[in-house]
Amino acid sequence: MTSYDFQQLSPNDFEVLSRDLIQARDQITLESFKSGRDGGIDFRIAQGSKNTIVQCKHYSGTGFAGLLSSLKKETIKAQNLSPDRYILVTSVGLTPENKSTITKIFGPILSTSDIIGRDDLNNLLTLFPKVQLTHYKLWLASKIVLDRVLFNASITQSEFDAQRVHRDIQRYVSSAAFPRALTMLKKEHVAIISGAPGVGKTTLAKMLIFQFLDQGYELISIVEGFRSARERYDKNIKQIFYYDDFIGATFLGESGSSFTRNEDREILDFIELVQSSTNSALIMTTREHILRQAISISEKLKHSTIIDRHCVLEISDYSQHERALILYNHIYFSKLPKEYRSALLKDRFYTKIVKHAKFNPRLIEWLSSYYRVKSVPAEHYQEFITNLLDNPAEIWAHAYENQISDAARSVLLALYLCGGRTDVRNLERSYSALHVIRSVHYGFRTQPSDWRRALAEVNGSFIRPGAKIEFINPSVLDMLNKVIREDTSNFLDILDATENFPQLRRLWFFAQAEGSGRLLSQLKRDPDHLAKTLDRIINKTPATEYNPETHFYYSNTLEARTETVLQITSSISSDRIQKIALNCLKSLTNSWSKKTANIISGVDVFKQLNKSNSLPTNLKDLYLDLIIDTLLEHSLNEVRSNDLCSLLDIIDKRPSTLRSDTLAKAIEQYLDDYFREELSELSSVSEFESFEQDLITLGNQIDVDISSERTWISEKISELEAYHDEQSSYAYESWKESRGSYRESEPSIDELFNTLSGSD
Repeated sequence: MTSYDFQQLSPNDFEVLSRDLIQARDQITLESFKSGRDGGIDFRIAQGSKNTIVQCKHYSGTGFAGLLSSLKKETIKAQNLSPDRYILVTSVGLTPENKSTITKIFGPILSTSDIIGRDDLNNLLTLFPKVQLTHYKLWLASKIVLDRVLFNASITQSEFDAQRVHRDIQRYVSSAAFPRALTMLKKEHVAIISGAPGVGKTTLAKMLIFQFLDQGYELISIVEGFRSARERYDKNIKQIFYYDDFIGATFLGESGSSFTRNEDREILDFIELVQSSTNSALIMTTREHILRQAISISEKLKHSTIIDRHCVLEISDYSQHERALILYNHIYFSKLPKEYRSALLKDRFYTKIVKHAKFNPRLIEWLSSYYRVKSVPAEHYQEFITNLLDNPAEIWAHAYENQISDAARSVLLALYLCGGRTDVRNLERSYSALHVIRSVHYGFRTQPSDWRRALAEVNGSFIRPGAKIEFINPSVLDMLNKVIREDTSNFLDILDATENFPQLRRLWFFAQAEGSGRLLSQLKRDPDHLAKTLDRIINKTPATEYNPETHFYYSNTLEARTETVLQITSSISSDRIQKIALNCLKSLTNSWSKKTANIISGVDVFKQLNKSNSLPTNLKDLYLDLIIDTLLEHSLNEVRSNDLCSLLDIIDKRPSTLRSDTLAKAIEQYLDDYFREELSELSSVSEFESFEQDLITLGNQIDVDISSERTWISEKISELEAYHDEQSSYAYESWKESRGSYRESEPSIDELFNTLSGSD
């Protein structure tokens, strides 16, 4: 039997659950009685001359003593109403003696069979599991579900804090987008959730994830790129993949503005890979304008069906009553003192919040957090909320500029430098360097306790602690983007504190992004500032790092360094930076004599060098010849079709008969020795189709018949499509009926908020 304590439910949630269970048990339809919060009726039914009243008492926190005290007041109301039958539902656990005591108070209108306590509710939930299924907040927040989720999420605990979602379920309100996204996810295995900032995309995604984790799925959080996800993919294991802001984050470059190295193809390939397995599902979030921009600039996305797996979450998805529930749940489960709650109730101020044009869940979370608003006197709480709703972009900026210490600002800027997410050791190292730099620049004193105090100061307000420290939500990143763009000294400070090349690369991309013109102008005016940083970090040992706990990759290779420095030399005229670029080219080409070259990355370096006009012509030509000849030599080893196609893109830039002959030999060798191996590694229709297109390109290059290879590809596609046709679709039970019955008898907004006057 189920065993809930119901403490995760608000009074309104408890009333709706009670109503649904009584309707299921007695096969009746209850209606709300909207006579005011003290009318003594939560629900009723009139059958002929018989009148039945239902009263719900959610007193799980106070126990039987608190319940009994309240019931003594209810008896007067019950006697005035003179019902033929009175049903009492409570979340308090009751003994037989407790029920006898209650019946003595009410008299003949209440029988013990109509006193439904905690154990009775759990029994009814066992008897009517359909009711339990529709009350997601109940079962998602149960201890049993939490234990299962923690087990299934253990490998990615730092990405997805199941304990936090378990807590947040109390405040979650299902909108029209939830069943829409769930249907899409269960039918297509893929759901892309898009919408405006703060609308609740991440929350919706996590509620969907939580449901899958309860079914035994393993969570794989994708942090940076789909390649890491592919390595974790196992078609024999139930897996749910989650990628937040999958096209571009809101900071350090906003990569939604462009795709590099077939990133758009990787997106589509992984989507199809997930769809090919009945054990996999994929949830991705993005801001709607970034998704639209990506589709407009990518031919692959434009001609794909990605938009068919697209669930837009909009404020309009929340009805006025659902908005009210969002506000109500946040306030009810908050630590706001009574005087703040009273301010919301005064003159029905809550209705102004619910109806405000800029209402969104993120703002509601902010205004209901006592930690954030405690500096605002209760008598000014209404004014504070009005200003917050009118100017939501200022919520973080005001706190950043006026409410935290210099050391706390150093912590936030250091976390920004670390990419918005890192462990405490890396953050402290970056903070230490940055805080010293800022203290010298701005003349404030430092103390040994600064780090400890500053971390505590921003904990829970700006950052979310854990195995990995991260910003509490993307709005903080939006604010820091603005702070750094408007005050370029902040950019120079974090540039001076940069300790590795991936950090510098992100800063460089950010300086080139739309809206960052002042930063790029600053670097051009003072190129030695950037050159000094490059000199300091350029020779640090490069590596491609992998953290098995978070499945996090980042590029720190010689190829990536060289390509980035060449980009810099094309934009910034500096003899010092030019010298660094030449040293990078020398180190890179020397390294290829000792290890196998990454052909695709090497081609990227070639392309960047070829369009650069900042290096001496003789040295530029020398390295262009050296790069292409070395890459062609490496193409005679084990390669893949996309390696050879990338070489085709550049061979006409430095044409020669010898180079053409070498590439032709590499293609023939590939078709003989490596074609079948690569074919066996493919697992989606789009991969097969892209592979076939590559083969056509290669075959045309050397004028060879590849009809037999294309036949093998066609057979593989047919096998895969037949396999898909045999797979059974996920079962899905519609939520519309339960939502419809809920709407028919939902309490008024005023009744809902009147219950707050008695809660502390």
